[in-house]
Amino acid sequence: MKTSYAFLFLLALSITGNAQNLDGSWKGNMTGPNGDFELIFTFKVNGDSLTGNVVSEMGTLPIENGKANGNEFSFDVNVNGQIINHTGILDGDIVKLSLPMMDQPMELNREVEKSKIDGKWIGKVNNPQGEMEITFTFLIDGNKLTGKNSSTMGEIELTNGIVDGNDFSFDVDLQGMKIVHKCKYLDDDSIEVKAVFMEQEMPMKLSRVVE
Repeated sequence: MKTSYAFLFLLALSITGNAQNLDGSWKGNMTGPNGDFELIFTFKVNGDSLTGNVVSEMGTLPIENGKANGNEFSFDVNVNGQIINHTGILDGDIVKLSLPMMDQPMELNREVEKSKIDGKWIGKVNNPQGEMEITFTFLIDGNKLTGKNSSTMGEIELTNGIVDGNDFSFDVDLQGMKIVHKCKYLDDDSIEVKAVFMEQEMPMKLSRVVE
C-alpha cells in the first residue's frame, strides 16, 4: 500500500510540474482575411486552473474557463460575443493549439524574457591619466555573459562572463594584464561595477545607453 501511495504522489508531482512549464508568454501566427497576424498568449497555471490573456493587433482579451491537466489544457476566448474554444498540448518548448476553424494546430513558441543586463552601458573610471569614459556592451545567454568594452584604448572582448541573478562578473585582458570586474544590476536601472586591477579597486557606475 505504501508503494501505491508513493507512486501516486510522484505521478501527481510529475503532472503538476509539466503543467507549470506552461507558465509564461507564447507567440504564434494565425492567417486571417487580411493575411497573417501575430498572437501572444500569456498562461498561468494554478493547480488545474488556467488563467491569462491573448494579445493581438486588435487588443487584449482574457482567457475564460481555463483548465489544465498535465500537458493538456483548454480555455475559451470571447471575441465580440462569440465564444471560441481552444485546446492545447504542451510539447517541450512548443505549444500546439487547436481551434475549431483550423485544420492544423497552431504552433506557439515560448517567448524568452530578455535579461535586464543586456544592452549598451556607459560609465567613467579614474586612472593615473585622469578620468576615462568606457562603454560596455553585454549579451546574456542563460548564466553566460559575452560582450565587449570600448574606450580610447580600443575595443576589447569580455571573457569569463558569469551571471547569477542581478550579480555578474567578467574579465578584460588589457595587453596581457587581467582586469576583474564584479558587477551588480540595481533597481534604478544602473549597474554598480568594482574593477580590480593590480590589487587596486576602481569603482564605476554604468548608465544604460538608449539607442
